[in-house]
Amino acid sequence: MILASLLAIAALPDGGRLTAGTTCYAIMRDASVIGATWQSVRPIEVAGEAAWDVVVHQRVGDAFDLRDHFVLARKDLRPLAFDSRKLGKEHVTLRYANGRIAGSRVEKGVAVPVDLAAPNPVWEGNLWGLTFGALPLADGGEYSLPFYQYDKGFGTFTLKVTGSETVETSEGRVDAWTVDVGTGSDRRVTYLIGKVDGAELGTRAPGFATRLGGDCTGLE
Repeated sequence: MILASLLAIAALPDGGRLTAGTTCYAIMRDASVIGATWQSVRPIEVAGEAAWDVVVHQRVGDAFDLRDHFVLARKDLRPLAFDSRKLGKEHVTLRYANGRIAGSRVEKGVAVPVDLAAPNPVWEGNLWGLTFGALPLADGGEYSLPFYQYDKGFGTFTLKVTGSETVETSEGRVDAWTVDVGTGSDRRVTYLIGKVDGAELGTRAPGFATRLGGDCTGLE
C-alpha cells in the first residue's frame, strides 16, 4: 500500500512510450457492434519542440460523430492544443500555454469564450487510453493524474492495476494490464493496456466495450 501511494504521487506519463501509427476499434453494446473509433498518432514539431499529433474519431450511427484532435508535448504528453468537431462542426478549440487554458466552446450554437488559470500541470481529460499507456504501470499500482476536460472542468484520473490478461491481436497474443479507471463519481471503466508497449487494446464498462479490429471506413 505504501508503494502504491508513492506511485500515485510520483508517476507521470512518458510520451516516449507512444508509437506512431493508426488503430481501429469496434464500439460494442453487449455483443453487438454499434460503431467504431479510429485513432492516429504521428510525430510533429511545435515551435522547434518535439510533439505528438493525435486524432481520435468516433462514430455511432448517424447521431454521434466526434473527432478530437490533440497536440501534445512528446516528452510527457502535456497538452499544447485541443480541438473537437461534433457532427462535422467545430465544437471546442483550446490552447494550453503560460499557465492558462484559452479558447472557446460552442453551447446551443453560440461560441462561448474559455479563459482559465492552470498554474499546475494538467493533462487532457478527453484523451484516456494513450495517456494511461504512457504511465509506468505495475502490478497493484495506483495512480492519479490531474486533467482538464471542457465539460467537466478540472478533475483527477484515478487508476488501479487490478491484474493481467491476454488479448488476441492481428500480431498474435499480447499480455495486457487490466486497469480500473475513474474520474471521481463517474462509473469505472476497465482498460486493457499492453505490458510491453503501453498500447490500448480495448476497454470494458457495464453494457459497453471496445475491441481491436473495427470498421473505420470514412473516419480516417
